[in-house]
Amino acid sequence: MHETNQIHLIKSKAVFGLNFSMLTLDEVVNKATCNGIGHKFSSRLLITPNVDHIVTLHNNHTYKEACHAAWLLTVDGFPVERFLALVGVKIPERVTGADLFPKLMQAMHPEKHRPCFMVATEFTQLFLKSWLKERGFKEHEFLIEVPPFGFEKNVEYSNQLISKLKDVECTHLYMGVGAPKSEIWAHIHRDHIANMHIFCFGAAIEFFSENMTRAPVWMQHNGLEWIWRLASEPSRLAKRYLINSWKFFYYAGKEMLYQRKLSSENK
Repeated sequence: MHETNQIHLIKSKAVFGLNFSMLTLDEVVNKATCNGIGHKFSSRLLITPNVDHIVTLHNNHTYKEACHAAWLLTVDGFPVERFLALVGVKIPERVTGADLFPKLMQAMHPEKHRPCFMVATEFTQLFLKSWLKERGFKEHEFLIEVPPFGFEKNVEYSNQLISKLKDVECTHLYMGVGAPKSEIWAHIHRDHIANMHIFCFGAAIEFFSENMTRAPVWMQHNGLEWIWRLASEPSRLAKRYLINSWKFFYYAGKEMLYQRKLSSENK
């Protein structure tokens, strides 16, 4: 794939084997929206790792490959940000999916971009359709899909979706259908979805569509947003937050020892 307008991104030293972005929120938006229709480049996958992502990274090889191959990794989770600081990586700010998505949407313009979406509900589908039309997008200039359950393993559906994305000349694909399947799908099909930026978000699109309510700002800034999310969706998130997420501290402990060993060897 011929690459144009090559972007050089500032990244940190590797932590958990990953190089996290050192860009601010506004810088990420600028980098991700400067290319429009007609620009040729390999697909650019952006992932926003949180605690759950770090745990998945250690237990899912394909997801790990997706993270290593990603165009950009921005820090979403509060504990991830704090751990990076402990090992000497000071990011300028957290760039969460919930903060990034609204900024990206405001940067979409009909004359330059062709946004496409994979969302979880028809409510969100209708909201986005109305939102885009109000801002001048015509029906053929965007695509909003509510994929079937198990879409990531459905070859026929994936081929049909890729064909639709090409017909629309998609420049930005926003995936709000859950991790790690979003990231894995984008990684597996990366050679067939060129010329577009792909964003894998959790509840960010649902917050934007007002289908879900985000935690108050004071909870966001103090690392307590997970409590709000758990209270909002206890049946879906209880295992993730109350059981699986504790594995993060185990992996963080191992990584801390590894980083100290590296530091000692480099002295």
